[in-house]
This record gives sequence, C-alpha cells and structure tokens, in this order.
Amino acid sequence: MRKKLLSLLLILSLLMSLSPAALAAEEEARETDFFTDQYHADVDYADMAYRRIDSEPILKEMEEIRALLSDGANEKKVEETFQKFAGQFLEIVTMYQLLNIRTYQDVTDSEAAAELEYADSLYMTVADALILLIQDILESPCDSFLREQLTAEDVAYYTEYEALTEEQITRSAKETSLENEYMSAAFQIYTAEYEGRKWDDASAAAALAAGELDQETYTTISRAIAKNQNAAIGDIYLRMVSLRKEIAKSYGYDNYADYAYTEIYQRDYTQQEIRSFHQAVKEYIVPLYNALYPLYYYESDDPAFSGDYAGDIALDMIEPYISRLSSELAEAFSYMRDHGLHDSGYSDTKSDGGFTTNLDSYGAPFYFNAPYGDVFDLTTAIHEFGHYNNFYWQPSGWNDGSKSIDIAEVHSQALELFFTRFYEEIFESEDSAAAVQDYLILTMLSSAIINGCLHDELQQYVYATDNVTLDQINQEFCRLCKDYGLIPEDDERTEMYSWYQIPHTFTSPCYYISYAVSAAGAFAFWLNAQEDYFTAVDDYLKFTALDSTYGFQESFEELDMESPIDPAYVEDLADTLWEALEIDQRSEALPPVDLAGNEWFASAAAALYAAGIITKDEAGCIYPYNDATWTDAAALLSVLAGEEYAAKEEGKVITRVEFANMMAALLELADNAKSPFPDTDDGAVAALARLNLVSGYADGTFRPDQPLMRAEMWSVVYRTILSALSQLAGEAAA
Repeated sequence: MRKKLLSLLLILSLLMSLSPAALAAEEEARETDFFTDQYHADVDYADMAYRRIDSEPILKEMEEIRALLSDGANEKKVEETFQKFAGQFLEIVTMYQLLNIRTYQDVTDSEAAAELEYADSLYMTVADALILLIQDILESPCDSFLREQLTAEDVAYYTEYEALTEEQITRSAKETSLENEYMSAAFQIYTAEYEGRKWDDASAAAALAAGELDQETYTTISRAIAKNQNAAIGDIYLRMVSLRKEIAKSYGYDNYADYAYTEIYQRDYTQQEIRSFHQAVKEYIVPLYNALYPLYYYESDDPAFSGDYAGDIALDMIEPYISRLSSELAEAFSYMRDHGLHDSGYSDTKSDGGFTTNLDSYGAPFYFNAPYGDVFDLTTAIHEFGHYNNFYWQPSGWNDGSKSIDIAEVHSQALELFFTRFYEEIFESEDSAAAVQDYLILTMLSSAIINGCLHDELQQYVYATDNVTLDQINQEFCRLCKDYGLIPEDDERTEMYSWYQIPHTFTSPCYYISYAVSAAGAFAFWLNAQEDYFTAVDDYLKFTALDSTYGFQESFEELDMESPIDPAYVEDLADTLWEALEIDQRSEALPPVDLAGNEWFASAAAALYAAGIITKDEAGCIYPYNDATWTDAAALLSVLAGEEYAAKEEGKVITRVEFANMMAALLELADNAKSPFPDTDDGAVAALARLNLVSGYADGTFRPDQPLMRAEMWSVVYRTILSALSQLAGEAAA
C-alpha cells in the first residue's frame, strides 16, 4: 500500500522526458466514462502563492489533541481537529511543490533553493508527527471515525510505523541540499584547455562548424570537457551515494537500491528479478534498435524535426486530437490550459528536463518542460499530458495512495504511441509522419528501454560497491555502453563520462528502470492498436483508471496482458516490431549506414552503390575509410573491364601508385606524361592526373606509397565513368 505521507515527495514529480501544421477541424469529443470525478480548485496557477508554514503551532496542537484521546466522548473534537491537520499536511506538500517548480523555472534562484530545504524538513517533521498521532488515535477510544476511513492494510501500516529519528530527518535535509548543489553545478559551463586555448562545448562546436577544428581534434576537446564536468559533478554524486547508503541502513536495508525499489517506488519486482529483463533487452531490443536507426537516420533531415514546438505551439497542435481519444482526456487538458497550469516556454534559467507534479491542496496538476527547440518538445508535451491526466483523475486525500512510477510512465509513453495515428494530419505529410514515428519508436527503444536498463545496471553496481570511486563508475559505464551496443566492443576507451547527463541519477535514484519496463508495457497497447485502435485506447483508459492498490505487473494481469518484464514478452515485442515496421524490406533500399551524404566522396560512393558496383555488408556498411586491398581493386576493375580481373596479391593492402598503375593499364594510357607531383615521377600517375582522374593532397604531394583508402579508389573509378559518359555524349552530339 503506497502511503502519501512519507513517500509523497519522493514519487510525486514524474521526470521525464517545421512550422506547425494547421489545427485539425474540430470534431465532437469521443465520450468515455472510465474515471471518477475529483475535486479541482477554480484557481489559476498565477494566483497560487507560496507561503512559509511554521511547524510549531501544528505540533503543539497535536499534543493538545493527545490529551483528549483517553475519553471517547471527545471523539468529535478529535475528528474535527484531525481533519484540519490532514488539510494542513496537504498544504505543506503543496507549498513544497510550488517551491520545487520555482527552482526548476530558475536554477539561479538561491532563495527558492534554500527555502526548499526548509520545506523538505518541515514536510518530514509534520508527516512523521501526523503518523504518530494516527497511531495514538487508533489505540484510543476515539478511533472509530478514523477506522471508517482506513482499510485493514492501512491500519497495519500506521500501527507498525516507527518514528523518524533526528538523524533520518537531518539526512533527508542534507539530501535535498546535495540535490540543489547538483542542479546548480549542472547549469555551469565547463571548459578544457587544448594547445594553450580554453574551450567550452559551444566554442568547440562553433570552431568545428567553421572548419577551424577537424573532427578528431573536436572529439579530443569534447572528451576533455566531459571529463572535467564528470569530475566536478561526480564529486557531488559520490557524496550523494554515501549519504543514501546511510539512509538505506537507517531504514533497515543493506543496499540503497533495494530500499529505493521497495520503499520509494514500491515495485512488484526486485533488482534480482529485473536482471533477466536487462539480458533480454541486450539480446532482442539492441539488435532491433541497430536495424531501425538507419531508417531514421535517412529521414532525420525531414522539416518536421526542426520546427519550433515550444510553449503553446505543441499544446495547440495536440488539443484537437485529445478529444478524439476521450472526452475525459479533453476535460483534463482544458483544465490545464484554462488555469495556466503549465510552463513549457523558453527561458535561459530553466533546469533541463520535463516533469508533471500535483498541487494537492488545489487538486491541480502542473506540467513543466524546458524546450529543446525541436520535435522532442511536441512528443514531450504528449508524454507529460499522459502524467497530467493521471494526476487529474486520482484522489488527492491525505490517505490516498499514489500509483507506481512504472505504471505512471505507461500512461505517458502509451499516449505518445497512440498519437502516431494523427501524425499525418499534424505534419500534413505522409513522409514526415513516418519519419517522426520512426523517431518516436527509436527514442523509446533507446532512451527508454536500452538506456533505462543500462543506467539501472550502473546504479545497481554503484550502490552494491563498497567505497565506490569515480574511476570505477566511469569504467563500469564504459563497459555497459559496449554491452548495450552504444559503442563498438573493440572501442579503445576503458572509461566514459557522460552518465552524469542523466538528472534522474542525482534527483531520482534508481528511477530510470521505470522508463524501460513502462515503455515495454506501452508498446503492448500500441501493438493492440494496430488491430483495433479504439479498443486499445479504451484498454489504456481502463489501465489508467485502476486504483493505486494495483502493482505494475498486477495491472497488466488485470487486463489479461502479459508482464512487460517477462523475457519471453520482450522477445515477442522485438519480433513483432521488426515485422510491423517492415525493417527488413525498408532496409534493403537504404544507402549504407556509414555514408552520411556530405562527405567529399559521397557522390561517388552513392552512385556506385546505386549501380550495384559496391555493396554493403550485413551491418549495412561499406567502410569508406578502410584501406583498400588488391582484392577490392580487382573486383572494382572487373566491373569496369566487363571481365574477370585477377588480384595480384590477394587480400594485401594496395598503395596509391599501385592502383594508379592498374587503372592506367586498364585504360591503356601512355605513361610518358610529366608528373605534376614533386614526390613521384610515375608515368601512370601522371597520365591519370592529366585526365583529372587522380588528385593530390593540399600540400601538392601525391604520396604514392601510402595505402589507398577505399573512398579514394571509388572516386577514381567514378571520375573514370563520368569521363567515359561525357566522351560518349560528345560523340553522339557530333
């Protein structure tokens, strides 16, 4: 049973994650009736002001109530006062959330950050005192009014509760302080020095774009900046880890991740049980992602991706389709917009990310997002509204439970998937609709499922390792990146630093697995929607309307659906997505994965590939930067000659001058021309240069004995073909 009193602040904030088309014509809302009406104040967010609450009068009045408990005749007075306490507690939670929103809206607001630490301490103190008062009431003759509000499970929870110690309250306040320190540090600009110049990410990127830095140097500088940022933020994280291990021990847990899984998120699976899900993702989802990525890559220049969807733009775009799904969704959406309960516009002081929280005293959810300036802002708006709708319909009483984080993420991610039905109308283009759908599914496979598992594994390692060091974390992160296919297994790096870019690692430890398991569950609704869309939507609404007593796996069982963490389900999901997205058929027509299209040799490679002269391997690659071999050259020249061309030295790397001689012999060129290159007088090179079929380097050299790159070989052949075609065209014209 999830109780709001002590777990509320830990699980309440759900952190994530073209010119807009004209709005669709208004349609009558699709009437649904799955939810129970709740209280929602008719108050705008602009009028919800924070006020500091003093705990002393509340605690003093609680003591006065205790004096009445020995006489059952005082029950009415006890009941009235207790209800007032419950309302004050919800107000304390609401004040905390208003402050929390404020710190996200302006990370430079040190006053709000300091006040948030006070509000956190106040919350812990009053919540603890209220539970102890509940214990005393239940053990008194004034208990009947309270027992009428509680289940047997509730009564057991409250009577078995042990009071927080001063150390636990102090540690909670210290944790909030460290989170504020992290948010401030994450907002800073980090630098690295390279060859006497100080660089940051922005200046390095600008220099790369201007041609002042080559890709290799840029990568070196970027990694140095990341390492410095990793060191600064990693120091904060190590202090967090140490403190959280103390917190877990104070609640009787040997491992903080066990504590978080059980007490914070109240999952119906353990760390040990989720490890089989990790393995299934590596086996089935990673290959699916690798196959889908090239499809998205060649669609990623679609204008839909570069549009501005920040602020009200995204909300305007999705509003007509909300009502097509459900009149109840439309009601929640209208309440949000009518009362200004959202902030998704641009600001230089906003913290990264998005979340939805509930302002309990008002029965008013609030949606926050720091926009990225691309289509992610549109999908985030849909995602967060999934959370918003859940909060809008869930009870906000003092004893009402909150749903599992894993379930809440199904609410958001499944809604994103349902919206793909409307993409063609939203973007006014079939191609854009397909491109953004590929992007969404790719993001859910990668950012949600793959990264969710990866970062969960990383945190399991961190909290299970005694006296863990930053070097150990960076090394384990690198190993996991290879394990999950994010970098090649033979990558020479032994440590990587970018794990610090996940805010949840700092502010919501052990949260990230929720994205993975819930995305797997969200896909179940989407797959059903391919057969019967609105039946799947109604199943989703039933799922969302389930009360908080249902666990994650239990919720799927209630709808006769498979557990999303079952490895067999993961395998079926991958197979079904592979087939539904027609990955094999679509991949056949794609250019090679390792050809971006803007390389100096791109035209040659693309033309030869399209003509079937060069082919990609099973991984979809043509390896343009690899050294060419005699075998490669012979195969290419066989196509030009129209007959089998034997390799002089099978499998051995061929040099630039050796290939020049092969080409000159094939074309029957005279080798008596004068070489334009100072480092070779080879006649074949000279003959090819005279016809502009080969060229040298920027310093004027040819470098004859240097290994020939495959892309260089293709360029020579491509120029040869173009020259021949030009000659034929001239002869035809004559």
